Amino acid sequence: MSKPITDEVIQFMAQYSLEDVLSGIIELQMLLYGHDDTFIPASEYLAVNALYACKEYGNKDFMWRDYEILEQYAKKACVPNIEELFSETLKMVNASDEDKQIFLQSKMMQMKGNYYRGDGYIHQLVDVARRLYTPLDKEMKNVLGFSFTAYEKSIKYVFSQYGIRIAKAYQEKYKVKNMIKALASKKEPWLPSINEGYIFRIYKSELKTIIGDEANKMLDYLSVKAYDRDFEKVEFEDFKILISKPFVDFGDYVYMPLLFSTLMNIPKQFHYSFIADKIFDNKIVGIYTGNRGDVVEELTTTYLARLIDKNKIYCNLSYLGEDGEADVTTVTTEGMLFCECKSKIITLNSIKGLHESIKTDVYQAIGAAYSQAVRSIERVQEGKKFVTPAAEEIVIDDISSKYIVCVTAENFGIIPSEIQDYIEIDDDLGIPYVVNVYDLDIITKECESYEEFIRYIEFRKKNQEVISTLDELDAFGFFKKKGNVKISIDADELMLTDFTSEFDKKYMLEDKKVFQEFFGR
Repeated sequence: MSKPITDEVIQFMAQYSLEDVLSGIIELQMLLYGHDDTFIPASEYLAVNALYACKEYGNKDFMWRDYEILEQYAKKACVPNIEELFSETLKMVNASDEDKQIFLQSKMMQMKGNYYRGDGYIHQLVDVARRLYTPLDKEMKNVLGFSFTAYEKSIKYVFSQYGIRIAKAYQEKYKVKNMIKALASKKEPWLPSINEGYIFRIYKSELKTIIGDEANKMLDYLSVKAYDRDFEKVEFEDFKILISKPFVDFGDYVYMPLLFSTLMNIPKQFHYSFIADKIFDNKIVGIYTGNRGDVVEELTTTYLARLIDKNKIYCNLSYLGEDGEADVTTVTTEGMLFCECKSKIITLNSIKGLHESIKTDVYQAIGAAYSQAVRSIERVQEGKKFVTPAAEEIVIDDISSKYIVCVTAENFGIIPSEIQDYIEIDDDLGIPYVVNVYDLDIITKECESYEEFIRYIEFRKKNQEVISTLDELDAFGFFKKKGNVKISIDADELMLTDFTSEFDKKYMLEDKKVFQEFFGR
C-alpha cells in the first residue's frame, strides 16, 4: 500500500480507541476466514498501525459502519501497488537479461512474503512446532521463565475463547428480540464484540489458570505495551512487531490481535531466541539446531513410509571413507529417491527482496541439498559403500531410475517451480523435485501408491519449464485431475491456481481438532 494510503488509514484509525480498533481487526479475521486469505497480511498491517495511531480513548465510538470502512481498507491493503510496480518494470526495459531475472526474483520473493501466508495447515504447523521446541521445554523454562508447552496452551486457549465468544455475540445480535429492538431504535448498530463488553479481552488471571506462574513471564517476553510511544507507522512490506510479540498488554488483560498469523508463525516463534538473541548457551543452541534437521528428516521418512515398505527406506547413511551423508534414501525398482532435508528458513532480508540474501537462502536450503544428493547418486553408480547408523557397511545396487528430492522446512514460494534459475543443475541428473515438508505430508496422504508419487515427480520434471505456482498443492491438484501429461500451451508458462480447494476442505477439518481441548470451557 502506498504511503498516502497508509497516512489515510492511520488518520481513520486515530479517531477511535486502540481497544475498539483491535476488536474490529480481530472480528474482521473471524468473519473473513475461509473466504479470502489476503485478510491475514492485511490484518498484520492494520493492527501494527493501530498501535501507532490509536490512544486509550477515541473521539468517536467504533460502530458497525466504521467496521465496514476498516474492512475496505483491509481489502485495499492487499492489492499490490500496480502503479509502483509498473514504474519499476518500465525501468527494466533496456536492462540485461540477468538484471531482469534478478528483478523478477526479488519481486516474487517480496510478494511471497507480503501476500502469501501459511507454510501448511494449522495442525501441521503446531505438530512441527512441538517437535522443534518441546524437547527443550525444560531449558526454555529455565532461561525464559516459561516453556513452549505453556505458550502453545496459551495461544490455543485464546484462539478457542475468541471463537466461542464471537459466536455467542452474534447469537445475541441476531436474536429476534434484539433485531426488533435495533430496528425500532434510530441508533447506529454497534460492533458485536464491543457491544457485548469487549469480548476479546483475555485477563491475565485466565492465563494463570491455564499455565500457572509461567503466564507472567510469557507475557513479559511476548507482549508489546499498549500506548507505547515508541511505535512507528509501517508500510505493507515492513516487518510487523506483532509477528514476534503476539500479545498487546493493557495491564490486567491482553489482546492477541493476529489470530492466524500467530498460529502460522508458531514453528518460527522461538527460532531467533535460540539462534540470534544469545540468551541460550552454545550447548543448547547446538541441540536446537541439530533437532531442527532431525525433525525434517524424521517427518520425510514417516511420510514416505505411507507409500513404501519401511525396510526399503535408509536414513542417515554416511559415506565410508569420506565426509558426507545421505539423509533419506528409498531403494526400489520402481524408482530410487535421494531425499536431502534442510531446516533453513527464509531470512527477513530475503523477504524484503534483497537478491544476495535470496541467493544465500536458496543455496543453503536447496542448492546444498541438491549437491549432496548428486554426490550420493554418484557413489551408488560407482559402487561405493555407505555406513548405516548401526555401523553396517552396505552397497546400494544401481538398479533403477533416480530422483533427487529436496525437502525444505519452509515454503519457498515460486522458487521450486523455477529452481533451474537459482542453482546449478547437473546435466545428467536434471532438476530436483523441491517440496516443503508440509506439502509432502499432504501429497503422500493423497497418492494411492509409491508409483503414483514417482509419476507425480516425473510430471513436475517434464513440465518444469511450463508450470509456475506459489503453492505446490496447486500443481499436485492439477496432476490428480489431469494425470501425468505433458502440458502444451501457447504461452511461456502456465500459472496454476485454484486446485487446492478439495485439500482445504479436507484438511481444515483437522485444524479444528487442535483447539478441541479448550472448547466448552
